[in-house]
This record gives sequence, C-alpha cells and structure tokens, in this order.
Amino acid sequence: MPETHHTGQPSLSWLDLPPAQTTPELDALFDRTRNKLGYVRHSQRATAHRPALTLAQDALSRAVNSDAPGGLSRRERELIALVVSTENRCIPCVFGHAAALREASGDAAWVAQVEANFRHASLSPRERGLADFALLITRAPEEIEAQHLEPLRAVGLTEEQIIDAAAVAAYFNFSNRLNSALGVPPNLEAYAAHRGVEPAA
Repeated sequence: MPETHHTGQPSLSWLDLPPAQTTPELDALFDRTRNKLGYVRHSQRATAHRPALTLAQDALSRAVNSDAPGGLSRRERELIALVVSTENRCIPCVFGHAAALREASGDAAWVAQVEANFRHASLSPRERGLADFALLITRAPEEIEAQHLEPLRAVGLTEEQIIDAAAVAAYFNFSNRLNSALGVPPNLEAYAAHRGVEPAA
C-alpha cells in the first residue's frame, strides 16, 4: 500500500509536499487520463507541482505513442515500453505498461513472460528485434553504432519506424528515471487491469 503523507493523505511520492494546486490545463489532462484508463496516474499527480513538466511529459508521451500512418503498432510500442521499464525496475511503469500490453495483445500469460524475461517469450522476429534494440538503448546507449540498425531493417522496419522505436525507448527511460527518483508508487488499478482475458490459443 502507498505510504501516508503527514497530512493523512496517501503519498504520491517520497516528496514532502501537499497535493498540488490544480490548473485548467492539469484538470483537462487528468480528465483525459481518467477517461482513458479509469484513474489518474500517480506519476502525473506527483509532478503536478511543476505543471509545465507534467504537461510537457504528457505531450511527448502522446507524440511517441501516436498511431501515425506507417508507424509501430500499439502492441510493438507497449512491448518496447515494458522491456525498458522491466530493465529499469520501475514498478509503476511495469504495472502500467504490462496492463496496456495485456489489453493490446489479449494474452495475459504472454505479457507475464515478457515481464519475467522477454527472451523466453514467444516473439516474432520483428518483436525480438525491437526488444533487443530497446534493451541496448536502455543498458548501453554509448555502444550503439550504425550496424545496430541493420537487424531492425532485416526484420522489416522502415527508417521511420526505427525513429519510432528509438523515441519510444528513450522516452520511457526518461519516464522510468523520473518515477524512480521521486519514489512514485504504482497504481494498483493498473496491476488489476485486463487480467481476465483468456490467453491466445
């Protein structure tokens, strides 16, 4: 369970701050998130003392996760996000992206395998290429060379989709680190979401 702030309210981070003052822009963001997920992310409320940061992070999240023509599928984007979040051990991010990938894939057992070790999950060659690239970006970005794009091309990614893959992995490394640095707890709603879907045959 989340820790309790000195005011008696559930703590949204390790910061010793009261709930942030809302603004019309934050209210609109919270409403949009609630309409999409059924709840507001703790991470959004935790950073709301810096509204410009919260709003900018949301704008970047929507940009890298857009259903652009010819872009990555939602399943592919959430696979990248989960691989990155699992490697970074960001609990709220793992809960959130596992829920999204369960929804996108319809296969809760497969998502649990990805969480535990994506190498042992049944991935297509294209998905394995994306997962390996996401892990390299997360673990050793300084080691990436031009040759590391070739496996992505070999499994059919376009040059634009390679941009998408890099952007999704880079963004979620930022998000993971911000949540972990501030001690943002996971949304238990995310943990419970989309677990009733039967595994694919």
